Amino acid sequence: MSEVLNKRWSMLVLLFLTRLSMGFQFQSLGSVGHDLVSGVGLSNFQLGSLIGLFMLPGLFLAFPGGYLGSYFRDKSIISFGLMCLCGGGLIVVASNNFSIMALGRIVCGVGFVLTTMYFSKVTIDWFEGRELATAMGILIISWPGGIALSQAIHPLVSLEVGWRGAVSTASIFCLGSAVIFYALYKPPELIQPHSKPIKQESKLSKEEWRKTILAALSWAFYNAGYLVFLSFAFLALIEIGVSTLTAAAALSFCSFLIMLSIPLGGFLADKFSLHEVIVFVSSFIGIVSLLLLPLGSFWLTFSFLFGAFGMSGGGIIIALAGQAMSANRRAFGMGILQTIYFFFAAVSPIIAGWLYDYVGTSKFALAFAASLFFFALLTYYFFMKTCKN
Repeated sequence: MSEVLNKRWSMLVLLFLTRLSMGFQFQSLGSVGHDLVSGVGLSNFQLGSLIGLFMLPGLFLAFPGGYLGSYFRDKSIISFGLMCLCGGGLIVVASNNFSIMALGRIVCGVGFVLTTMYFSKVTIDWFEGRELATAMGILIISWPGGIALSQAIHPLVSLEVGWRGAVSTASIFCLGSAVIFYALYKPPELIQPHSKPIKQESKLSKEEWRKTILAALSWAFYNAGYLVFLSFAFLALIEIGVSTLTAAAALSFCSFLIMLSIPLGGFLADKFSLHEVIVFVSSFIGIVSLLLLPLGSFWLTFSFLFGAFGMSGGGIIIALAGQAMSANRRAFGMGILQTIYFFFAAVSPIIAGWLYDYVGTSKFALAFAASLFFFALLTYYFFMKTCKN
C-alpha cells in the first residue's frame, strides 16, 4: 500500500512540474509586453488580443475535447498539447507580424485546452477517493506558479537577449515537459472500481441549468479579472515610474502569494465553514487593490494585498461546479461550464487592451478587472441564494 501511495504522489509531482510550463508560456507575452509595444510596435489592444487568443480555442474544443480519451492515451493527448504550446510559442518568436503571432497564440491555445482537461482527468484517475481535494488543489496552483516564474525570469531574459529569447525559453520548457511527461508518466495501477458505472446524460434540469450557469459565470468572471491583472499590471507599474526589474519582482512575489492563498482559503473555508465570508472579504480586497494599484501611492502594499488575500476565494468558487449538477450529468454540465469560462477568458484581455488604448492609461484596464471581480462575487451570491431556496 505504501508503494502505491508513493507512486500517487510521485505522479502528482510530475504533473505539477510539467504543468508549470502552461502558465510559463501563457504569461510570456505579458511579461515582455512593454518590449512588444515599444519595440515591435503592437498596440495595447493587439497585445491584449494576443493574450486573449490563448483562451479562444477553448470555446470550440472544451466540450468535444472530452471525447478524445476514447481514442488516444491520456499521456499522448497531454504530450501533444504541450507540443502545441511549444510550437505556438515558436511561431510567435519567428514573426513581427500581428496576424502570424495571433496564429501562434491560437496554436498555443489548442494545447492549453487539451492539457487543462487531461491534467485534471489523470489526477482524478490517480486520486479518486484518496486525497483528491488536496491533489487537485496542488495541481491548480501550478498555473499561477508558472506565471510567477515567467514574471520573474522573462523580463530579465528580455533585457539580456531580447523578447524573442525570452519567449523561446517558454517553448523550450514546454518541449522538455512534453518529452519528460511522455517518458515518465504511468497510468494508475490501482483504481477503486465502481460497483456500477454511472451512465452520463446529455441534459440538465431547469434547476441545474440555473446553477451551472451561475457557477460558470462566477468562475469565469473571477479568472477573467485575474487575466486582465496579469496582462496589464506590469504596464501599470511601469506607467507610474516603477523600474522594470522592481515591477517584475513585485508581481512575481504577488503570484507566489496567490499560490499559497488559494489552497489556504479553501482549507479555512472547509475547516471553519467560512465559505461566503472568505469569498466576500477576498473579493473586496481584490477590487480595492485593483482600483488603487495604478494610482501610484502604496502600489507595493496593494500588490501584496492582492496576492495574499485578493485571490483566496478561488478554490471556493471553482467548488461550485460540484454543487451545480448531479454526477450522472457532470460531463455535459462541465462542458457548458468550461465553454462559458473560455469565452470570458478570451474576450476580457481584448476589452481591457481596447480600454487602455482608448483612454491612454492603465487605470481603466485595471478598473475593468475590478468590475469582473465584482461580478464574480455577485454571481457567487446568487448561486448561494439559489441553493438556499
